[in-house]
Amino acid sequence: MSVQMQRRLFTVQEYHLMNEAGILGEDDRVELIEGEIIQMAAIGTRHASCVKRLLRQFNIIPDDQAIIGVQDPIQLTERTEPQPDVVLLQPRADYYATAHPVPSEVLLLVEVSDSTVDYDRDVKVSIYARSLIQEVWLVDLVENCLEVYRQPGPNGYSLMLKFWRGQQVAPLAFPDLEVSVDFILG
Repeated sequence: MSVQMQRRLFTVQEYHLMNEAGILGEDDRVELIEGEIIQMAAIGTRHASCVKRLLRQFNIIPDDQAIIGVQDPIQLTERTEPQPDVVLLQPRADYYATAHPVPSEVLLLVEVSDSTVDYDRDVKVSIYARSLIQEVWLVDLVENCLEVYRQPGPNGYSLMLKFWRGQQVAPLAFPDLEVSVDFILG
């Protein structure tokens, strides 16, 4: 006879209460994915450099057109609050002081992946699609390419484009902002 174990899934509210109670600390690198608290991988130097390069590219966007978030939470559902590497958000007067961003406020979401490429692609990108995030970039530091996901739906993104060194791409929300894949990858 096999026994099926039940998992105890957490809500975003419970997750936040754990932080307030000191169960999770400020230095804990975790995120809530579909009710489970997931340990995030350590940030290596190439990963950190890539995030800095993305920030350099996106910093030219005027403040009244986007707010840039770096490894900040986004509440996707009652049970999912990831911390993507970079997001471009719709401007809000309070700079998101009263609530974390929700999917409709995300203009572009970027995950930088080295040791977690498969997880980011198979799990997180699927969740972003179901949440209707309009555009996701996955910087694959293993294959040295940029995967661009567009046209979200309940079964994933219906459009995935791959960009390699020597190519440029512009976010849907900022079509005049040409970003060099060479520069992103370093």
